[in-house]
Amino acid sequence: MAVQSDAISSAEFVRRLKEEISKHPKQRINHPFVRAVCAGTASLEQIRQWALQDYQFRRAVPRIAMLRYLACSDPEIAPRIFEVVEEETRGLLPGSAGHPDMFVEFAASIGITRKELETARLRPATAAHLYYAELVVHTLPWFVMMAAQIGAEGTFPPAAAALGQGFIKQYGMKPGSVRFFTVHAEADEDHGKLAEDIALRYITSPPLQEQTRAVTLRRMELLYDIWTVDD
Repeated sequence: MAVQSDAISSAEFVRRLKEEISKHPKQRINHPFVRAVCAGTASLEQIRQWALQDYQFRRAVPRIAMLRYLACSDPEIAPRIFEVVEEETRGLLPGSAGHPDMFVEFAASIGITRKELETARLRPATAAHLYYAELVVHTLPWFVMMAAQIGAEGTFPPAAAALGQGFIKQYGMKPGSVRFFTVHAEADEDHGKLAEDIALRYITSPPLQEQTRAVTLRRMELLYDIWTVDD
């Protein structure tokens, strides 16, 4: 999507942004790690190294989600953001759990202890994304920060579904041990819809649209880079 100097509607902005996202070279569904898991060519050690880094963001999400909720000034949108906080922290459905706890279950199934997860050394790409995800909460209008989730949570479901199926079919994992991925294949679609609704309501001027686009694409790049593991 080219930089827009002329005003366009928020609906047209969302349409163009989603089109640009769909063609972006750093879509996680196309990541070499995801393809390797689906093909069964990723080694167990590569999967472990990936999990150690991905967890660092997963455990930060409940706190970041709360910061997003506290920043929101829209009384209609705020309850929907708080639902995300609850879902990330403890789950909303009977028998569910907080998303970080689900990831711990997955990690345990591939031989990673909670202590190893909690003490893993952050790679530069992981640290960069963690810092950026919190930076935008504190420095940007809340609606810009939330609208940019179109390219973050909004693009995770296909990759999550592919990973979940790959772990089951290629590595013999039980469905219960990969429920983190199956849950996100659905939950993040709802979160992406929330981001779109916020963009439609608030991202109405060229400066806000360009700012939102820039943050969206940067988040996609950083999220993609976290998933790169050593051979």
